[in-house]
Amino acid sequence: MTSQIPLWIIPFFPLIGALLLGAITLAQAKSEQPVPEAYIGALAVSFPLFSFVATVMFALGMPEDGAYAETLGDWISIGDFQISFGFLFDSLTKTMLLFVTGITTLIVLYSIGYMKGDSGYTRFMCYMNLFLFSMIVLVLSDSLPLTFLGWEGVGLCSYLLVGFWNKDLLNCKAANKALLVNRVGDVGFLLGMFILMALGGTSILNYTNLNEAVTVSFIPLINLSPPFIRDLVLVAALFLFFACTAKSAQIPLLTWLPDAMAGPTPVSALIHAATMVTAGVYLMARLYALFVFDMLIPIIVLIVALATAFWAAVAGLVQHDIKKVLAYSTISQLGFMFLAAGVGAFDVAIFHVFTHAFTKAALFLGAGSVIHAMGGEQDIRKMGGLALKLPSTFLIMLLAWASLIGLPGLACFWSKDLILESVFGTPVYYVALITALLTAIYMTRLMVLVFLGKFRGDKHTAEHLHESPIVMQAPMWILAVGCIFAGYAPLTEESHLNISLATISSTAAVLGLVFAGFYFRKRIPKYPGHNQLVGFARIWTFSFDALHYVCGVLPVRIAVFFLDLVNQFLRTTMYVFSIVPYICAEGLRFMQANKLRVQLALSVISSVVLIYWLVFFVR
Repeated sequence: MTSQIPLWIIPFFPLIGALLLGAITLAQAKSEQPVPEAYIGALAVSFPLFSFVATVMFALGMPEDGAYAETLGDWISIGDFQISFGFLFDSLTKTMLLFVTGITTLIVLYSIGYMKGDSGYTRFMCYMNLFLFSMIVLVLSDSLPLTFLGWEGVGLCSYLLVGFWNKDLLNCKAANKALLVNRVGDVGFLLGMFILMALGGTSILNYTNLNEAVTVSFIPLINLSPPFIRDLVLVAALFLFFACTAKSAQIPLLTWLPDAMAGPTPVSALIHAATMVTAGVYLMARLYALFVFDMLIPIIVLIVALATAFWAAVAGLVQHDIKKVLAYSTISQLGFMFLAAGVGAFDVAIFHVFTHAFTKAALFLGAGSVIHAMGGEQDIRKMGGLALKLPSTFLIMLLAWASLIGLPGLACFWSKDLILESVFGTPVYYVALITALLTAIYMTRLMVLVFLGKFRGDKHTAEHLHESPIVMQAPMWILAVGCIFAGYAPLTEESHLNISLATISSTAAVLGLVFAGFYFRKRIPKYPGHNQLVGFARIWTFSFDALHYVCGVLPVRIAVFFLDLVNQFLRTTMYVFSIVPYICAEGLRFMQANKLRVQLALSVISSVVLIYWLVFFVR
């Protein structure tokens, strides 16, 4: 049955949704009778749902170890520069698209309740569909150029959604930061792609051809001449990895993701937890042969991944904003995914992408439910005791919390422990285990300060606390079920855990939650009247922002300052040289005009001086 359905139908639905909702947005701006939100919401959620159904049909009909390939036609045809527009649906595509389309559908459904009454409701739904279209193109494409098209599309949608409430300057700054940091990474994507194209022509940019070329043609050249081929392939891989660090928020290009929490909470769940930020992990898995080409590449990946996971875990421990805690948690978990990719366990990395998507989406939507109940408040120091006020939200976040810290049997337990097992026997394992311990501590801190103890907010907020509507609760519960069972779907006989290592990691998680549970129940932070981080928290959190400023922004500002000085000096010099002759000319004209006595006196004086000079100085 699926052989009769074209692959392009999967991205087609959200594209039509984006175009239709965009047209309605423009029409509403000129009309005094807007389309009811109920109709807009139904349209917005229908197209992602259709895309998810189409993905399921292809997944069920795909033969084992098989793939669907479809070429729609030529995209770019200029002499020898030939690039086709085609799609590839294989096991990697299947895994990614199932949760991308499925979770996006749930988040759009959640947004119907969360964004209710917002003046930009229709525009928001348009952006959500456009984002899904771009992400599907990124994942479904069969070549690097087409992936780059989707890569840029999700970057644009991230900018539009993070800065959706653009009347707030902080939101605009966060959107600009996300856009600019990712553009820096995109330079690496382009350079890596151009190098590969220079080595093997445009045909090598096709994923099947590329992995085969690296394995068959390039790898045998590692120990042979000419060595420059090996070096160029290595440089191309490092440039592409640099692009992945931007999209998946790894050191050094990770500072945009926490700030991107400024957008609406469904945006945080969609872009920065479940889909967009996993694009870097996906690209590494897609280019698996390139990233194991030389031993230097895995070493660099491991160093970056380990440093990112640990740094973000510490940063998450000192945040006061409920969404910022989850943002740094996402960065840390992405570091775990990169750890698996660094040791060549790409299937394990994608497994963690899958389980983490359900878990983090549930946590973000749960956080949105809390923020919705608190009237927009996000500071966890002003919460507490919400377990009784928001019992459904509490149970959902409790399941997601248990999954994320790796309690046995839940979704992230399986994937996280497989990652730890993949790096066992190296120093990396011990740092990763400590990071897992920190995960249990900062996530338990979040749960304790938000849901346990006494409510620390004001009386007005306490009187208006309420559970989210069913349109928000239903997607959260579906995701909560995923937090329990998502880890079982990809398991095979080859992916069973090492019981001893799983026991160690589970013990670390239990120790972390017990310590945090007792410590933060007794140590309730006081709200000092502002949301700014101070002391160690500020230094640690903004350390990479400071590094970017010193290494990137400050040199540019200094260069611009000196260029401005040179420009001012040249302009002043030109002005002086132009004004002096003018002053002299005006002075002489003044002395000569209509003053006969002055002219005669000057002539006499000049004659005397000339005669004196001729008599006494000229021989």
